[in-house]
Amino acid sequence: MPRRQAHHDLGLVRQYEVVRLRTQERLQFRQIAERLDCDVKNVYKAWKRGVAELAAQAAEAHGEYLGEQLANLDIAINSLMPKVIKGDVRAVEGLVKLFDHQAKLLGLYAPVKVNATVTDEMTARVMALAEEIEQLGAG
Repeated sequence: MPRRQAHHDLGLVRQYEVVRLRTQERLQFRQIAERLDCDVKNVYKAWKRGVAELAAQAAEAHGEYLGEQLANLDIAINSLMPKVIKGDVRAVEGLVKLFDHQAKLLGLYAPVKVNATVTDEMTARVMALAEEIEQLGAG
């Protein structure tokens, strides 16, 4: 088992080295393979694994940061509540700003994509309703 662990560690070292050579030194996969004395196919696989791992680490760090920020906001919101309940206007303003920041962190203001299709039938119905409204107003 220790031999397998050593092989795995060597693979991770090589994976990090491939990512470093590709991103920092801007080497092509062929050049990296020559430098590391290995197959281009293995370099590419190491690159894909390394980039996927970095993306996962970034996502985890983002989630942790988001969680910390939301926890801090929760503390601030809870501390302002007694003043808000008593009618303190400045506390209410502060609370609104905190809620706004919380909504932004949660992505509640993100635009919503809508796929709307207007058919000829719908247009004709709207035009008929407009004519009916016009007749009601004239009558």
